[in-house]
Amino acid sequence: MIPDPPGLPDESPEVYAQQQRLNAVQAQMEAHPVHQWGDRPQVLKRQKRIEMLQSEIVDRQEKLDRQSQRHWEEFVALIEILRKFGCLDDLKPTILGEATAAIRGDNELWLGLALMSHDLDHLDPHHLATACAALVTEISRPDSWTRYDVSEPVLEALSELRSLRRQLFQVQRRYQVVLPVWLEDEMVGLVEQWALGVDWLELCANTSLDEGDVVRLLRRTLDFLSQIPHTPHVSEVLKANAGRAIQLLDRFPVNETVG
Repeated sequence: MIPDPPGLPDESPEVYAQQQRLNAVQAQMEAHPVHQWGDRPQVLKRQKRIEMLQSEIVDRQEKLDRQSQRHWEEFVALIEILRKFGCLDDLKPTILGEATAAIRGDNELWLGLALMSHDLDHLDPHHLATACAALVTEISRPDSWTRYDVSEPVLEALSELRSLRRQLFQVQRRYQVVLPVWLEDEMVGLVEQWALGVDWLELCANTSLDEGDVVRLLRRTLDFLSQIPHTPHVSEVLKANAGRAIQLLDRFPVNETVG
């Protein structure tokens, strides 16, 4: 009997051929560059991390795009509001626009409109200080009180500004712009009394506000008053009265330097 050649498998030719194909595929897999990366579980873990980071980058980019679009829409809305109130002629500032642009505040348009309305021009310095406090003051606690009433000249001036304030509210709402338009006509009697020389302890004894809140109210008022002399196109009478009002308010402890 003639023996089989050395290495000849006992299986059928079909099984042998299939085994050869499997061996070839295995050889290709082992030759693949991925095997040069080292530990394959670690590679897969890194790959998942990369995919997570890529997904996070896409998500943040989408959020940034939405935020940029929202800021642009707010900018366009503010431009339209300024045009509605005559602060811009196309994109060129008008006299009112130049005055408004010189003011710092939570709503510069409201402050500019109030100063340029001439409704504050006739007020004496202590009354002007009180009216200015009304424009920049927000009393967040509804149960706050003071025993000092606001004087009639101040109330009349603030009453003249109410229709203008209502118009600004309506236009801001139409363009979905949320900016404060303050007109506090109750608690600001404190400012008038301080301007008239009331003692600090007496002042604080006649309000539910703590001393820190009273100081902040007076300092916000001083900050606004200090801007009036440098605001273009504001009446000279108003500028002069603002300077006098500053002198009345700027005394201890309001002018105390915070360490």
